Amino acid sequence: MRHKAAIFLLAFVALIGMATAFGFVRNALIARRFAAVHIGASELDVKRALGRPSWVEPCGKSFGEPKPHCTEYIYRNSFAPLIPEFYSVSLDETGHVLGTYVYESP
Repeated sequence: MRHKAAIFLLAFVALIGMATAFGFVRNALIARRFAAVHIGASELDVKRALGRPSWVEPCGKSFGEPKPHCTEYIYRNSFAPLIPEFYSVSLDETGHVLGTYVYESP
């Protein structure tokens, strides 16, 4: 019985370690690729660089003031809400980048 418990504990610790490592790698990739997103880029360019957003909403719904005819792609830090960091890409009606912003809480 002790042997099974030890194996289970070891597997659980390994799983937590792998999930944490994945989070750090994902955060580093998003930060690096986010810096390459430029105004005028297409929605497809954004998705190729950053992948599928964590959520999509009208600009300013969660952060800041609402803007008409604008969609915001939000990419969250892997450890949010523990690390409140969110990468935002604003797109106009034609699907082109209007601006980018990183929301961080002190």
